[in-house]
Amino acid sequence: MSKDHDRASHGSQDARRHKIDHQTRDQWLDRDSSLQAAWLASRLSRDEFIRRNEGLIDKVIAEYRNR
Repeated sequence: MSKDHDRASHGSQDARRHKIDHQTRDQWLDRDSSLQAAWLASRLSRDEFIRRNEGLIDKVIAEYRNR
């Protein structure tokens, strides 16, 4: 196998390892006051807010993990 293949495979494994699921995002709505405020202001259902704002929620989680 080529070096590029090894790097690509490793990257895919890293992405799967750090994947954040819907349940984790849901829990963070209760953990983070700014996320909870954004959800309440959106007037969306909890699940719809999570679906539409995965990137925002993931960013908050990543920032917390990187502290």
